[in-house]
Amino acid sequence: MIAILSTGVVLYCLFQAPTWCCATTRKGQFCRNNANGILLGCRLRQHKWQKPKMAFREQALSEAGRRMLSDLSGKAASLSAIAGTVSAGAATVTLLVK
Repeated sequence: MIAILSTGVVLYCLFQAPTWCCATTRKGQFCRNNANGILLGCRLRQHKWQKPKMAFREQALSEAGRRMLSDLSGKAASLSAIAGTVSAGAATVTLLVK
C-alpha cells in the first residue's frame, strides 16, 4: 500500500502539482504562467514540452534542473517527488525481502 501511495505522490508532483512554467521566452526570460507539475510547461504550445526535452538532453540537464528549482513551489514539488521515490523504493524492497 505504501509503494502505491508513494508512486501516486511522485506522479502528482511530476505532472499535476501547481508550479510556474519557467520555459524560456523569446526575450530570454523565464515564463511565469501557471503550469502543471515540475516536468510540464504552461498552456502555450511551445512551452508544453520544453522542460521534458531539456531533461533528456545531456547538454541542457543542468539548465532544466535550474528551471525546475527556480521557485518555492518547484522546490517543494521536487522534494516531494524525491521523498516519494525513496519511500516507494523502500516499500518495494521491504515487500520483496519478506
